[in-house]
Formats: sequence, C-alpha cells, structure tokens
Amino acid sequence: MNWDDFRIISAICKTGSFARAARLLQIDETTVGRRVGRIEAGLEMPLFEPADGMRRPTGGCLAILRPLQEMEAAAARIQRALRQQDYADRVFRISTVAAIAEHWLAPHLPHLLQELPELSLSIDTSDDNVEMSRWEADFALRLGRPKYGTFLMRRIGEIGFSLVRPRDLAPEAEVLAAYPQMLADTPEMLGLLSRLRGRAIRLETANLNLIRAMLDSGRGIGILPDLMVQGLLRRDDVSVTPMPITREVWLLSQPHLRNDELARRLSEWCATLFPARRDA
Repeated sequence: MNWDDFRIISAICKTGSFARAARLLQIDETTVGRRVGRIEAGLEMPLFEPADGMRRPTGGCLAILRPLQEMEAAAARIQRALRQQDYADRVFRISTVAAIAEHWLAPHLPHLLQELPELSLSIDTSDDNVEMSRWEADFALRLGRPKYGTFLMRRIGEIGFSLVRPRDLAPEAEVLAAYPQMLADTPEMLGLLSRLRGRAIRLETANLNLIRAMLDSGRGIGILPDLMVQGLLRRDDVSVTPMPITREVWLLSQPHLRNDELARRLSEWCATLFPARRDA
C-alpha cells in the first residue's frame, strides 16, 4: 500500500461514501471503488460495508484508523513546512448546541477574531452530535462527558440552572415550558419536573430562546441556564431561584491538533467562557 491508498481510505471514513470521497479527493468515483477493491484484495479483508446508504468502516478498518489519522496529520505538517504555509486559509469547525453558540460563543467572537486575524471559524449548531471519528468537526462543545471516542477530551467548566416563574400568578395560570420527551432525562428536566410533579407541559421545545421568551412574558414557568436569566433578576413580576443542578461542559478536539498553536489558542479561548464551578 502507498500513501494514495491511505488517503482514499481516510476520505471514505470521513465522508461515508465513495462519491463524496471522490469529490473530496477530486478524482473519479469509479477510481475510488476500483482502488478500494484492489486494497481489500491485497489485504484479504473488507474495509467497508454498506449500511443505511453509507459506507461504514469494518472492524479491521477501525483498527488502523488512529495510525491513519496520525499519518495524515504528519503529512499535513510536512506540506506546511515545505510550502512555508501561513494559516490565512485555515478554517476550524466547531460543533455545539445552539444555546451555547448564541449565548456563550457569539458575544465573544468579535474580540477573538480580531485578536487572531489568521483564524476562520465554521460553527455548526445542529442538535445531532457530530461524529468526531469521521472528522465532521475539529472541535465540539458538549454538555456531559462522552463515554468513548478517538478524540481528546477536556472538561472546561460547568453551567448552572435556575427556576423562573411568575411571582404573583396562580399556579394553575402558569404555562409550564419544558424540553421534549426525548430530553426528559437531562438533569435540568428531572429537577424541573420533580418540583412540578403532575403539572401539564403547555409548551414543549428544545429551543432555549423560545423558553426564555415564554418566561420573559411573566406567565411562564421553566428552567434556564444561569447566563440566560441575568436579564430577569431585576424583574418585580418574576422570581428566579437557583437550582442545585449543573451540567459539565466538555471540549472535544481532534488528536492531530494537539500541538497546533492556533488550535491551542482556540481551545484556551473556549475554556475561558465557562466558570470552573457554578459559584465562580
């Protein structure tokens, strides 16, 4: 096998299909399929299997994925050294939930991008967790420690939550806003619903901005991250009560970025956005 063979395997792992791998490598899809067939014949083992319209790596392919990523990272470093490439065209991809992107990242992005003119960012706020093993993101900010993964993990802080409700409204007139059933086992929902056992949910959404708008009306009851209740603390018609609930914030990053100076500065910036403890 040669480096071109490894590049094809890596591209299929990243994209999940021969067609997308071909576009990524700017070669013909037929060439990708033919090369994979030749590689598998030489190894006498399958590297990919079709599943749900995708090309999933087999156990044998996963076994070589980490050294393959290390080889690719080394090749990229060699290219940069030979070309004396600056970092003007680099784009780091960050994946996180919309609330973190909007309320934690966004207010500080202008200063970061001014301080690091060589940095460009692509921020994904889809609800689905990206697959770091398929290089769908360079960094990910997640609430809770992942159970496993071929990426670097670092706990960078925590988020506290507060209960918000109308101060002088009868309980039966309050509109309970909560997450959908699929998120009912999150710590904040368990805490909220244990306090309001038996209360019917009148507004069901995972959009924290929508919940915030409902609570801001003075008629809603629900739970929000502490950062999102700051503007409600001085309201006479709203009661804000800190809850004994926190969520850990974890930063995931690709292993090949470990010694990358620009990636390190971005990682440290992310860590400054969250207190190490809620009382901080």
